[in-house]
Amino acid sequence: MSGGRAQRVILFVHCADEWYGSDYVLHEAARALEGTEFRPVVVVPDDVASDIPNDRRLSARLSAAGVTVHRLPVAVLRRRYMSPAGIAALMKRRRVARRAVLDAIAGLDVALVHSHTAGVMTGASVARALGVPHLWHVSEIVERPRAVARWLARRISARADRVVAVSHAVRDHLVALTPGIASRATVIHNAIDATRFDGVDARAERLRLSPDDACLVGLVGRVGMQKGQEILLEAMRDVVRDTPDVRIALIGGVLDRNFEALERLRALAASAGLAHRTTIDGYAVDVAPSLAAMDIVVQPSTRADSFPTTVLEAMASGKPVIASDNGGSREMVVHGETGFIVPSGDVAALAAAVTKLVRDPALRARMGAAGRARVIANFGPARFREGYLREYRALCASAASTTSRATASRSTRASA
Repeated sequence: MSGGRAQRVILFVHCADEWYGSDYVLHEAARALEGTEFRPVVVVPDDVASDIPNDRRLSARLSAAGVTVHRLPVAVLRRRYMSPAGIAALMKRRRVARRAVLDAIAGLDVALVHSHTAGVMTGASVARALGVPHLWHVSEIVERPRAVARWLARRISARADRVVAVSHAVRDHLVALTPGIASRATVIHNAIDATRFDGVDARAERLRLSPDDACLVGLVGRVGMQKGQEILLEAMRDVVRDTPDVRIALIGGVLDRNFEALERLRALAASAGLAHRTTIDGYAVDVAPSLAAMDIVVQPSTRADSFPTTVLEAMASGKPVIASDNGGSREMVVHGETGFIVPSGDVAALAAAVTKLVRDPALRARMGAAGRARVIANFGPARFREGYLREYRALCASAASTTSRATASRSTRASA
């Protein structure tokens, strides 16, 4: 209850049930409703609908916080559907998913539907069936196949009353594909609670990743998502020629059980002469100890990465960040102040930036402190919470006004 009135439901429809960047953001968006006139109900894919292994960490955390979670056959656009035949199969699945969601939420006072990530196809049809506003949260930059990118942008534009992009890079990409969306698209950056990274005991992790206490250069991200692990290894081959007192940590596991990509990465480390100084780890439930153990964090994405959460986490950990000049990293990292921005795929530029930081511990400390201060000032939970509540309230007020005008119009016609 809030203010003596029953809370209305914000229905979140999400793309996965894991604990990666988008799952963390969904968790924070749902928790942001605490103490407001709204309460969250969350729909995540069941095992059949997921198309990928789910560890159920998101639903477990939400349930522990008292949030109602339904695991249902959500229709989600994934790489395997990125063809005309795949899109047709996905739309068929969407109809089944819509019915399952409507049955699960029957009787609830749903204020609006929040589709969380661009690939979620179920939310729009559920909102239309309920006659409530639809907010589409977009956290991806889909560039290829080009036909699918255009189709997705047009669909988002046609089916969303409001679009929230996680970065200006995402918004600009959508507007370029479908200019008509511009007036309904805004940016709310993802947030990090910097206190999560306070007082982390990283001694054991540091000893494991850098037993000789060499400068530790790390990357957090799943292999197979073009996070740039290969680029980093190629750059580190150049770095260690002049500054050999360096170790490397690659943490994050694989995407869609793509173990072949993992083996290729290990082979590259060996061929580059880096195997003995490189640790390649799987998924980490909590990356805070690993980040605290690192001296430099690198995010050399080879594609436009919308707004990588690990960059914010690294900055909150007080680490300098070197990131590619694409996507949302440019909105987080201030070149020369909190780290360096380097051209995507430029091995020489990446090697030069890493070398500069390896050789200058004082610079690392200054940039790390500046990065943490920037996170606290610009990417904290309060701003995130206020942004979404503003959008929810505006959509609900607009819907109520439209209903009121329609009712008044019907009354006028009836009395005429």
